[in-house]
Amino acid sequence: MKVSELMRSMDWLLLGASLLLVLVGLAMLFSSTSAGELTSSRFVRQVLSLVIALTVGFLVVRLPYHSLTRYAGFLYGLGIASLVIVLLTAQVIRGTASRLTVSGFQLQPSEFMKIAVVVLLAWVFAKSGDRGRQVLFSALVVAIPAALILLEPDLGVAAMLGALWISMLVFIGVRWYLLAGIGVLGAVGFLVGWFGFFAEYQKARLLVFLDPDRDPLGAGYNIVQSIVALGSGRLLGRGLGHGPQSQLQFLPERHTDFVLASIGEELGFIGVLLVIIMYGIVLWRIARIARSTQDAFGQLMTVGIFLLLVISFVVSAGMNMGLLPVTGIPLPFVSYGGSNLLSTFVLLAIVQSVHVYSKWVQAPPRELSQLT
Repeated sequence: MKVSELMRSMDWLLLGASLLLVLVGLAMLFSSTSAGELTSSRFVRQVLSLVIALTVGFLVVRLPYHSLTRYAGFLYGLGIASLVIVLLTAQVIRGTASRLTVSGFQLQPSEFMKIAVVVLLAWVFAKSGDRGRQVLFSALVVAIPAALILLEPDLGVAAMLGALWISMLVFIGVRWYLLAGIGVLGAVGFLVGWFGFFAEYQKARLLVFLDPDRDPLGAGYNIVQSIVALGSGRLLGRGLGHGPQSQLQFLPERHTDFVLASIGEELGFIGVLLVIIMYGIVLWRIARIARSTQDAFGQLMTVGIFLLLVISFVVSAGMNMGLLPVTGIPLPFVSYGGSNLLSTFVLLAIVQSVHVYSKWVQAPPRELSQLT
């Protein structure tokens, strides 16, 4: 397909809303960057990550999504191999070993593993065959990377993969008793993890979620400061670069995990509402593309990406408001992080590819129709 035709066929409202979310995140990074450190700041690195993400995303859009059926297993195997390399070689940073350093850049393989899992799950569920076997195989597809990610340890991403799998099962119409059985196994697995695998800080976060006053200066400090920052912004906020919780660093991880609280403090309810509206547009356009395609593989990939973004947004927003435990899930498009930004735009590019090329399945070219 020619570039000009490809550009006309893309969903520009979806891309525009996504870029506006990125600009909000860049604005928050810029507000916390002094003029003297601008050239070596997170802001510059995030801009470079955006350029790379857009370039890679454009290349992915040019690739007809049907070809991903041939590479689903390869992408999954590559993702598993990268997670194993992380466990063997990655440096421990803040209690976790989840990043690889390549030519001075840090990559987080678990972010790219989400892409491989979505593609392979779509391929599995799109094939005709025994539904029970599909469920068992898909459980293995999710369990292997989730276990490797838990060993880093990164409970948030592992739980996200589990939530994605269960949501996909609900979408394809798995019987209720099977879902109930999975719920029981999940509860048993949680108990095993609590007494055998969870780190102490992970347990503390869950306990503080149940009782916010349990440790306000320790494990509960992040939640308390996040709620204070959100509430202090009121309607219009304190102004970009003038939030005391953010600028004086009372709010930890204000550019990653708690970026929404930082937005609420400096841009107020209006800023948070803008973010919600942009996410609403992104999710609406993805859902519209999922409904419009009649190809099972393309539809299931789009649904999986929709669910990933919904889970990420709900968990990140709930974490910032003290409604969910702190799990370290970034806010897609907005939070600082090159790996997350790149993986999110690749997922978005897959959706765009489904939008552009699914018409080949619904209405084949006239010349092909005549031949058949």
